[in-house]
Amino acid sequence: MSAKIIINRKSQWMNRMRDFKVFVDDQEAGKVKNGNSEEIVVEEGVHVVYLKFRFYRSASLTITLNKSETKFLLAQSGMKYFWAYYILFILALLLKPLIKNLETDISAWLPYLQIGLMVPLLLYVLYYLTLGRKKYLLLEEDHNNIFNS
Repeated sequence: MSAKIIINRKSQWMNRMRDFKVFVDDQEAGKVKNGNSEEIVVEEGVHVVYLKFRFYRSASLTITLNKSETKFLLAQSGMKYFWAYYILFILALLLKPLIKNLETDISAWLPYLQIGLMVPLLLYVLYYLTLGRKKYLLLEEDHNNIFNS
């Protein structure tokens, strides 16, 4: 009897339309959709597992499986604070209409405030497009899985 790797992917707004390719020992072994699971049958022994889509990927996870053993892994997006930055960005865009009715001269400092609100999101996205592209996806052992014994 062979060992199994079961990857559970959280249902998340981020990347909901994209399938994550599952690689076991540098060979594509399947795809996991948003909110779904993927079961991969492997031989017993040590295996290196990672996720990938486009040029983004997760860090490699090394797991050891005995005969007939099942390991549960959890897949999710690594961009945890995207919503906070997104709200700041929208606020920066809507700032001028929101404070238009105030009786103060905002023309001098408004562009600086807008840029100050937008820069954190742009830096966050830039990080994941460059240095953090191998941390964009998270893959970890799922110790809280109800079927994990």
